[in-house]
Amino acid sequence: METKVIYLIGFLLLFGTTYGQTGCTDPQALNYNSIALVNDGSCIYESTSMDLELVATLNSPELNENSGLVCLNNALWTINDGGNSTVLYQLDTLGNIIRQVFVENVENNDWEAITQNDTDLFIGDFGNNSGSRLNLNIIRIPKANLLDPLIDTVSGTALFFEYGDQVEFTGPSNGHNFDCEAFLAYQDSLYLFSKNWDDEKVKTYTLPFDWSDVYTASPVESYNVDGLVTDVSIDPETERITLLGYKDYGTGIYSSFIWLIWDFTEQGFFTGNKRRIEIGSMLSVGQTEGISLATANRGYVSSEQINSIITIAPKLFSFDFEVFFSEPILAVNTEKKGFSNWASPNPVRELLKLHGLSGTYIIYTSLGLAVQEGCANGEEINVSNLKPGTYCLMTKTRKVRFVKT
Repeated sequence: METKVIYLIGFLLLFGTTYGQTGCTDPQALNYNSIALVNDGSCIYESTSMDLELVATLNSPELNENSGLVCLNNALWTINDGGNSTVLYQLDTLGNIIRQVFVENVENNDWEAITQNDTDLFIGDFGNNSGSRLNLNIIRIPKANLLDPLIDTVSGTALFFEYGDQVEFTGPSNGHNFDCEAFLAYQDSLYLFSKNWDDEKVKTYTLPFDWSDVYTASPVESYNVDGLVTDVSIDPETERITLLGYKDYGTGIYSSFIWLIWDFTEQGFFTGNKRRIEIGSMLSVGQTEGISLATANRGYVSSEQINSIITIAPKLFSFDFEVFFSEPILAVNTEKKGFSNWASPNPVRELLKLHGLSGTYIIYTSLGLAVQEGCANGEEINVSNLKPGTYCLMTKTRKVRFVKT
């Protein structure tokens, strides 16, 4: 019996070692685990604030109610919310209007967000302050038409949807969880991020890029963002997400924030790292309504005009979040969507094919012992000499876990 117990303990220890340690893999986190190979989304961060850089005050009255922002071909595109014309505004990166494009065959019930995939631009006509809307829709516009500078009118297609978990449509106004001002295109789907007036959480809903009739969108996940979400953006290369919003403290003064989200799994965006950055009160940044990443770290934030006791003009800001990703090694979870974009096959017996990884590399065992190093040529490396087990391949920009058989 004693021998069996010893063997069982040894097996359990070997199993745990072979398949790696889970934990927080971000060195900037308070609970960073230096031996963790797999990020489990548990990272905790200290309170963080950052001042945005003012690019311009948006003096054109046509931008007073701008809502949503997207970077396309070295320019910014924005829209105005409900009650305004069905017009897309193209801005230079200094905030000047350089083009207006009328969108025909659609209405602006309450445009709130704008996003894109490789072929189309999407406008979210899903603002729903009252909670009573029955005509929620997303407008699809072919990007090829927008990229022709001589075209001033494009045709849009309205795709109607409903929330599968909404059974009451009586509000109260600004007191329910079925408003929305943010969405993004990721892989083969559109993801809506709700603006929950009631509990200040966010829900995500998934929709395809095209459909007929009325699509029923069901909630995928929920997270307590402690505020109201107004826009979202993603960098397709690094899959880093910036989630914009503000918190109303009940004094008539509210403060804006950006959640940085990255290294998530196929189970949901909020399974990865989540870091909140405070960016200032309404007195300094206004009512922040749009965000767009231009690169992995840099991007823009726009705000609409506030008309209250005082008037705060709409503004355009820029940011650079490189400081929050300063550690050269970024963890990549093996369960993450698109893992094959970096290395395959996994598990591997002999040749590990690399996709987009180049430069010097080091392969570590799950105990942190360096066992192989060399120069990755972006094609493949031979790992046949490695013993069966779990390994971590590190370059200057990536950390990829693989299993050798």
